[in-house]
Amino acid sequence: MKKEEIKKSNIYVIPQTKGGVGKTTISGVEATLLYLKNPNQKINLFEIDDNNTSKVNSNYINYQSLKLKDSEVVIDDIQFSSLCDSNVVNIIDCGGGNDTKVILQKLKEIGLSSLNYYIPVNDDIEQVDNVKDTISLIRDFDKSANINLILNRCLSLEKDEIQKQFINIFGSDELDIPNQLNNLKVDNIFFVPNSNIFSILKSHYKVSLLDSYLSSIDLVQNIDTYRQEWVKEGQEVFKANNKRYRFAKLVVELIEQLKPIQKSIVKV
Repeated sequence: MKKEEIKKSNIYVIPQTKGGVGKTTISGVEATLLYLKNPNQKINLFEIDDNNTSKVNSNYINYQSLKLKDSEVVIDDIQFSSLCDSNVVNIIDCGGGNDTKVILQKLKEIGLSSLNYYIPVNDDIEQVDNVKDTISLIRDFDKSANINLILNRCLSLEKDEIQKQFINIFGSDELDIPNQLNNLKVDNIFFVPNSNIFSILKSHYKVSLLDSYLSSIDLVQNIDTYRQEWVKEGQEVFKANNKRYRFAKLVVELIEQLKPIQKSIVKV
């Protein structure tokens, strides 16, 4: 297998020079969809961030939360493992601001190219400049990069509504705001819905989206069997587990909405 192919299929980077746009959320989405496509893969997710530390439990994803001072060693390890084993997937969740710039510089220093980049953006007009800066930093050293723009926290997944919400990207003739699509030069644009499920899993349950989905899909698909067991344990247990079932359905529906991204991350 050629090195370029290994790099393309095995390394995913979630950068953005703006903080608070949902890079950690998108990293979790990537890890989840990659695993669902091929459960035999080993998935490593590295959060490199000097300002935030995530604590997420997972039985399927190797999460590591690191500081910027560790970035050089981590990126060397990522390059090594990707070249040694095509069955290993490495995801880099970059911190905002200077964190993203330093990580991209470290990738540049060792010539890591043809990587997959997923850049999240919200509907804040000011973020267009951050997206442009991030893309410019990537293109400076990785001419063959696969760059994808993720419109995050979409209030609707209908095309017309997305264009109205993200006038920072699609522009508005009425408001004399220019369309930025031609200026951004990305390979794909994907949409992630505005959902509180992400924050509930991260902050309340402290469990990964993948782990929640796998238990949820089992519950949804086998609900009749589970309910027969719950009945034996009494009304209170039954009612409590019905709450679990309602939440499980929401998690399963969310993953269905994310399927377009799954098609992208596995096509390389």
